[in-house]
Formats: sequence, C-alpha cells, structure tokens
Amino acid sequence: MTTPPKRQLNGRLIAVVAAVAVAAVAVGGALAYRQRPESASSALAAPLGGTLSPTPSPTPSPTPMLTSTPVVLAKPTLKPSLTPKPPSTTTPQAPPGPVALEAAKLTQGRGPQLAYRFDRTVLGAGKELKVPSTGSLMEVARLGTSVLATTSGGELLKVGSSGTVIRRTPHVMTLAGTADQSAVAYATTPPVVVGEQTYGATLYADNGASVKSVELPDVQSIYVLAYTKDTIYYKASVKGAEQTLKLYSWTPGAAKPVLVKTVTGDAMAVSEDGRLASALPANNTGDGCSTVVEIATGKKRFKTCDYRVTGFTPDGSVAIGTPAYGDSYCSNIITALDSRSGAVERQWSGCFYEAVAEDEQHLLMVAVVAGGGQDPNTKTTVVRCSLDTAECERATEVVAAKQVDFAR
Repeated sequence: MTTPPKRQLNGRLIAVVAAVAVAAVAVGGALAYRQRPESASSALAAPLGGTLSPTPSPTPSPTPMLTSTPVVLAKPTLKPSLTPKPPSTTTPQAPPGPVALEAAKLTQGRGPQLAYRFDRTVLGAGKELKVPSTGSLMEVARLGTSVLATTSGGELLKVGSSGTVIRRTPHVMTLAGTADQSAVAYATTPPVVVGEQTYGATLYADNGASVKSVELPDVQSIYVLAYTKDTIYYKASVKGAEQTLKLYSWTPGAAKPVLVKTVTGDAMAVSEDGRLASALPANNTGDGCSTVVEIATGKKRFKTCDYRVTGFTPDGSVAIGTPAYGDSYCSNIITALDSRSGAVERQWSGCFYEAVAEDEQHLLMVAVVAGGGQDPNTKTTVVRCSLDTAECERATEVVAAKQVDFAR
C-alpha cells in the first residue's frame, strides 16, 4: 500500500489527518478497567504502576466443612497500596488475544509525558500554549519554551511563551522536532500551481539560536520523518522520478544531503536513535507489507504483511504496528512487535487514531470514546498502556476536541 503517512506530501499535506484512514471500528473483547486480571491468561487491562494501584491482600478464607454440599469460598478483597509496582525483570508473556479497551472506563493516570494537542492547544512536556490560528493545524513541535505549528494553509507559525506569534514562514507543509525539544526541522516548497509541475525545496534546521538550511532544487515532494540527535531524515521524490519516494539524511551544516541506499521503498518511520527504519515497497506495487531494516547496514530485521510499522520505542526494541490495510477512520488494533523478530508482544483492540511511544515501557494512543470520523459529537482521550504488563489507564480526560494529536 503506498498511501503516504497521515500527513500528505506537498500539496496533499493540506488535508486534515487527525483521523487516519486505517482500519475498521473496534472488535469486541473483555473491557479494560481498573482491576487486575483474574488469571494469568486474562486479557483485561489493569492500572499502571505510576498511579495508586490496588495490591491484592486477601482476607482469611473460611475453613471448608466436611459435607457433601459444595462450599463456596469468599473471594479475596483488594486493599489500596501507595507503593507503585516495580518494573518486571522477566520477559513479558503475550496475552492469547488483544486486550479490549473501553477507554471511558479506564482509571485516570498521569498526563502524557510527550507534547500533544487538543485542537489548537498544545499541552504536556512544557507550558500549555494555544496557537492563535483560526484554521486547522497540521503538525506541531516544541522548541524550548516555544511552539511551532503548520496550518492547513501551509504557513508555519512560531508561538512564543507568551502565546503570541513571533514568526511566520509561508509554504511549509512538514515539520518534526527532536525528542529533547532542542531543535526542529521543516521544509519550504513552492506553491502548487494547477496543471504545472513545480520543483524545489529548502530544508531548515532551527535550534532556537541559529537556523541552517540546504537547497534541494530537484525535489517535488518532501516529508520530514525524524530529527535525531544530529541528523534529519526525510523522504522525497525528485525530477524524473516523481512517483518514487526515497529516504535521505542531512546533517545540519553539511553541503548536501545523502541518499540512504540501505532503505528501499517508501520509508514510513525512523527510530529516535537513527538505527532503524520501516518502509513499504515502492509506490507502484500496491503491497502493504512493512519491512524493518538497520539503516547503517541494510540488514533486514523482519517483514510483516499483517501490520504497518509506524514507529518505534526510543531504544528501538519495539516496533509499533497498525493493520496493514485500512478501510475506516481508525485502527482497530494496535500491536507492539519485537523489532528484531517481528513477533507480537502485545496487542490492544479499540478505535485508535494514532499510537506513539511515550518511553521504552509505554505507548500512548488516541482512542475514540464515542462517535468517530466526521461525527461532530466525537469524544476522544489519550490512553497509556504498558508494554510490560499490557495494563492501561487514561492519560487525559475524555474531550470533545476534533483534533487530538502528538507533537512531532
């Protein structure tokens, strides 16, 4: 499948993509709420260790009587404990099936430790800021105490800590920042002219104190995938190969970018450490299979035709997968895969707009609580799930925001 990621390339990026068209509405299953699984095979989600977590402390059970009549023993009661559960040191065992989530019934936990947004308000991992724009936003990123956001009209706004716009840059359709919020990368392209082929782009790296750039005269479409510690990864099509997207890397300050020859096909994600990439086959194949490769060597880790790999945990140990083919406004399954073998480690079922890694142990998912798609009464929330235990909790309140998204 060759559909670009949730934000379209060049002129196509102006579409609002908070609701990604990926998979059918949630399948059934056991509801996840604040209680521990009743057995080792249970797929019900329990609360995470960062919040008040009940620890089983059974009360004495009555002594069975010698009688032919069956005696029912009392179930143990749960007493709250203020001590968070320590991380498991053993390899987690995958449940027999997806953990079915009903987000509204999950217990409230701490807020996301990543920057995220409800419509035009950016929260988390820094001061809350509202972007003063009347239109829809496409992508947001934090740069120190500032927020950068692209609008559906192709304008990049830099909003200072006071909430005022301190810079406007036209013709920007793609944006990504470093994990530590110390720098952002974005690209400008010429305006789209109907009936004409337009070429050229300028790629920028902004660390708040200085801006570096490189001219890309032959580029037609460009999309910034990741800004690692010192390298920007982007995919682009060029003159003479307009239908083919290739992966490039650029170190800010270098005279020109470098074609990443080890990653073939349409790159979908690059890990935070710059070691791994996932890619779909070349644009004209129609094959939805994802391949995870090592960028430095080109060694193929695994290939899956069941899932589309859309991201990785910061240490690259887990790949995040959505269904390979989608025909609805949300993903009905989020899957955590071993990044070396492709083996399924965890799965959650529901209706999810997006899933990203919060850290090495947790995923954050934008889950639909009611409505969905273009329904004006749609309600959503951000859910946090543990990769170690599969337990889940809500990281935000249930909101009526039309756009819920994570900063890049």
